[in-house]
Amino acid sequence: MLTVDKRRRLAMLDERRRLMIATGALDFRQTQTLAMTADLRRAIGLLRHNNVELTSYLLREAPSNPFVELRRNGAVLSSAQGFDNSDHERPWEHLAAEPSGLVGHVAEQIGLEIRDPTQRKIAFAFLEALEPHGWLGRSVEQIASACGCDVSDANAVLALLQGFDPPGLFARSLAECLHIQARERGILDDGLRTLIANLDLLASGQITELARLAGCTEEQIHNSARALRTLDPKPGAAFATTDQPVRPPDLLLSRGAKGWVLDLNATTLPEVIIREDLVRDAQGREDFVAEALASARGLKRAIELRNANTLAVASEMVQQQSEYLKQTDAALRPLMMQDIARAVSLHESTISRITTGLTIQTPRGVIALRALLCRGIAGATNTVSVQAVQDQIRNMIANEASKKPLSDAQITAQLKDDGLSIQRRTVAKYRAAMGIPGSARRRRTHG
Repeated sequence: MLTVDKRRRLAMLDERRRLMIATGALDFRQTQTLAMTADLRRAIGLLRHNNVELTSYLLREAPSNPFVELRRNGAVLSSAQGFDNSDHERPWEHLAAEPSGLVGHVAEQIGLEIRDPTQRKIAFAFLEALEPHGWLGRSVEQIASACGCDVSDANAVLALLQGFDPPGLFARSLAECLHIQARERGILDDGLRTLIANLDLLASGQITELARLAGCTEEQIHNSARALRTLDPKPGAAFATTDQPVRPPDLLLSRGAKGWVLDLNATTLPEVIIREDLVRDAQGREDFVAEALASARGLKRAIELRNANTLAVASEMVQQQSEYLKQTDAALRPLMMQDIARAVSLHESTISRITTGLTIQTPRGVIALRALLCRGIAGATNTVSVQAVQDQIRNMIANEASKKPLSDAQITAQLKDDGLSIQRRTVAKYRAAMGIPGSARRRRTHG
């Protein structure tokens, strides 16, 4: 295993040149241009797969090439004689037999409610992206791309999943989560629909404006607000004590004597072996042998490139967020994809492909690799991460006077005094995202 610093140095070559050399795709023509070969396209395409998706891909590809053999921990997963990969075509089907936790609970419903094999495959891809609190952690477009299906087909499956129990699962935002629950309970009237669409106005107590938008009385808005408070913004949280990760992490991070040590999770990723020894048994089929061997070697190089780029990008992210990973009370630093792209000399689209869907085992638990990215807010002297601002808001509310809770306007003013100029509606949004009620409700709770 290599240290994080060594991983970072591997990424400093020019991306396009590295891609083409690593895949054997450097092809100079008389016009002195570089051609995007099939091997290069495959290498770039593999960047978006997590370890389980990549394993499924390899298990589908290996039987078609007699010179490709897959091994994991020394054991052969496939050979030139072929194998039964029916289980690998549906990598999450076994979860339906596990009743405990949010994942098992949803997987059981998928097994009962979705019979079409194609729709079921898409459904389990959505399940993989389900966050512990019950919201969807990836976009529909990303899931459709990973499944190789149309966005419309993915949306159709999402509509089915959003009808599962408990209501509110697979929502893409707080508003959608509340909307689903209200609809399922049959209480989605004009007043409640208006509140859900304008949570920032509700948080700032603009009842008159909400009544105007809904075309109803202020009393009706108050009634709708009471109904809204009965909804659960985190429908998956009830399963948190028993929930298990959807799949093992793709990357493993630990502290070594010389710093962080990062590696791919070998238990989830097979090794690609080229069976050169089989060539002598294939004499008389020179054209087939040459083509098959070239394809096998290209596949192996593409996998090696995918793994190297994944480690280089993840290493840089770990290095940038080192304090957060070491200390439970530390906040994320502002870190964007373009920052990583500049540091490792890769294109931003490549960073996006690599960070989508990958998970990493850290001292803070298993998290999405993309969770190490964080937008920044410009302060008086430096840029502060959104998480740091949320932590500051949480601490203000935790230390407020119980009989005089801070309003969003007061929090905004305190942040401004600390050198952070953000709007009140942004404070309300951050507070709501953390599941903290407004000052009026906090006052009633304390009273």
